[in-house]
Amino acid sequence: MISINWTKDYSVGVEEIDEQHQKIIAIINRIFKLYDEKNFTSAGAEEIFQELEDYADYHFSIEEHYFGLYHYEKTEEHLAMHEQYRNKLKDLKEKYEAEKNEKILFEINEFLQDWWIWHINNADKEYTDCFHKNGLY
Repeated sequence: MISINWTKDYSVGVEEIDEQHQKIIAIINRIFKLYDEKNFTSAGAEEIFQELEDYADYHFSIEEHYFGLYHYEKTEEHLAMHEQYRNKLKDLKEKYEAEKNEKILFEINEFLQDWWIWHINNADKEYTDCFHKNGLY
């Protein structure tokens, strides 16, 4: 499993959001490290998952605040993505807590990498113009 390296290509053009995305990627990379170290039963894994869950909720709440403030036209669609993410992460976390094995940790890593990279580069970049038009950089 390869860690995610933040590049300017991931920027959505809003400093606050970019910083949050970088923090999320840093947390995900800590999960990747557990996999690379074959540390499948680490007590620290649950703490990292909880931190990721809590920080993602914080990040989503910031985005959602701006959606309402700026009347973002794709708010409902974006909220649905956030909810799907929360549900999938919850399911994977429960699976991991029950089984604590390499397969589940790999599945979690794959989901996180795929979801966040796609989400940032596609869904999140769609709101950049709206945010910029309202003076948020």
